[in-house]
Amino acid sequence: MVCAADRNYALPMAVMLGSVEANLRPGRRLEVYALDDGIQPQDAGKVRASVGDRVAIHWLKAEKEKLAGLPVWGRISATTYLKLTLGEWLPPHVERALWLDCDLLVTADIATLWEMSMEGLPALAAQDQRVPLVSSRFGVQGYAELGLDPAAMYFNAGVMLIDVDGWRKLEVAARALDYLKQYRDKVYFWDQEALNAVLAGRWGLLDGRWNWHPSLSHLRKVEQREPWILHFSGNLKPWECEGSSMHYGLYRFYLDQTAWSGWRPVSNWQGRMARMYEQSLLRRWIYPLEQAGTRILRAMTKRYSA
Repeated sequence: MVCAADRNYALPMAVMLGSVEANLRPGRRLEVYALDDGIQPQDAGKVRASVGDRVAIHWLKAEKEKLAGLPVWGRISATTYLKLTLGEWLPPHVERALWLDCDLLVTADIATLWEMSMEGLPALAAQDQRVPLVSSRFGVQGYAELGLDPAAMYFNAGVMLIDVDGWRKLEVAARALDYLKQYRDKVYFWDQEALNAVLAGRWGLLDGRWNWHPSLSHLRKVEQREPWILHFSGNLKPWECEGSSMHYGLYRFYLDQTAWSGWRPVSNWQGRMARMYEQSLLRRWIYPLEQAGTRILRAMTKRYSA
């Protein structure tokens, strides 16, 4: 399993890893390659203390020289791009990798996901709930110039089962970085957009329950089924505000199994407003304005990694 975090994501990493271990079937172990992009030593120790003997964490120092000049905006840092180069920093013996973002909560046995047939594809992923197609708003901005089918599905890169050798053979890192540099003034969702550009037509579809977004589920007319992985994408992070859905309570349950047990985000009026807004009918009505806000935020905060 592979993940990456900077100093702001140590606690979420601990919760994510703890939830994976808690739901892992007996007899299975977890080998974790964790990219450290500035995590404080004491926090790295707390991450290690948050999991048991069935989890081996191999810390790797992030190398970001190739990531200079890439577009970032909002709260996101260049850490998000580290998944692109995993073929370069994973050990040669690693043939298959499961990438998990740190803003996830795993509620099922990921050995089931790990054992899936990849049928010669470099990656398996779930269709994105916010951006369903490459031609969608916030999709692949260069899809027309690249000759991509506008009806091609767009995947969320927070959960990916990866054939590492196939990833290397396709030169995913180099091609994704080329895309980001060419379209850097247009890119919206960072590494995810680049991966969708490079892997268009070359990835396999996962059941959406492997990458379910609780803050978006009530905005889409989709079948409601029990999710296997909760993805707290967007701005309403459970370690920053106490959301209104049952999934935030579940997150706090797993948080209390870590070395951060008992910790809660500071309660303030902004958090209370976000909590009321998240699952409200009002959000359904004004969601297009929320999307417009994303465009405005990007325009106001766009910058390039050092």
